[in-house]
Amino acid sequence: MTKPERIREGDLPYLSASTRNTSSLKVDPVLTALLQAVCETTVWEYGEAWTPTPDRELLEISSAWYTRTNLSSDRRIDWEHFHNCSQKFVLHPGEGLPGRVWVTQEAEWLVDAAAELKSYFLRNQIAKAFGARATFGLPVSIGASQAILVFFMSEVRKEDPHLIEATQTAVAHLSELLPL
Repeated sequence: MTKPERIREGDLPYLSASTRNTSSLKVDPVLTALLQAVCETTVWEYGEAWTPTPDRELLEISSAWYTRTNLSSDRRIDWEHFHNCSQKFVLHPGEGLPGRVWVTQEAEWLVDAAAELKSYFLRNQIAKAFGARATFGLPVSIGASQAILVFFMSEVRKEDPHLIEATQTAVAHLSELLPL
């Protein structure tokens, strides 16, 4: 696997210079930029963000999501459908991959989300329908806000330490670019 490209400040179209310098920065555009940077510099096809509800009792999917640009139109449509179906889910702490990552604050890899039991990966039927396979979730802090980033690809893949490192490095590097 090739190393991910270094992310530069100019590579973040969702964050204009004026947006990065305001104290009223909204989290979703930041998360979208982060998902874009990771998907475009690694092999992840789709990324989504889960954020705590205002009372911090539940996790809900954020409006921030991204699909890699060099995918076929059919594959991009599948990821869009996967995202749309996922919007119906709200997770308790420890529930599903995002909920487990939220509670443990540790990254987690699934070899094949579609093959997992529903009790372990709640969206397994959606994953089967739209071809979501290898999955990786990790916690991230954006200023005072926290999110769980989850990345997917359409192939089954054993845990890949190089891809994990590339993903975590891209997230950490981008977080450094964001003066929050």
